[in-house]
Amino acid sequence: RALSPSEGPPWWPFQRWAQRAEPVHVSPLGLLVHPQWGLWHSYRGALALGEHVDLPPLPSVPSPCENCAGKPCLGTCPVGAFSAQGFEVARCVGHLRGRVDNLCLATGCMARSACPVGPAHRHEARQAAFHQQAFLRARS
Repeated sequence: RALSPSEGPPWWPFQRWAQRAEPVHVSPLGLLVHPQWGLWHSYRGALALGEHVDLPPLPSVPSPCENCAGKPCLGTCPVGAFSAQGFEVARCVGHLRGRVDNLCLATGCMARSACPVGPAHRHEARQAAFHQQAFLRARS
């Protein structure tokens, strides 16, 4: 059976599944960071099988965030929506809705774009803007 992250509630635990399948870690932004792809990967679906499948053990790969100098993702958000306490969704949404010339809305989250891991895999501006609009629609 095909499973989608947008099915729910209840919502499928895609991030937990990803952590069991790939060497990803939770970044300071709360998104999963991959050692090669950075913050530029996503899980669009999963297959539910009728039988158990043994998977090979995951390689032990440290989080790229552990040795990241200065953690630019945390200091780049223009409204400080990210902190050690978590993501302040309302602050982010207010910022995105508050200005017509908003760079985060037009080209994607500046905090996410500041991640130095996997820069070649960043979304193009139109794709990033599409995701930002979808994020706002989900909060209306």
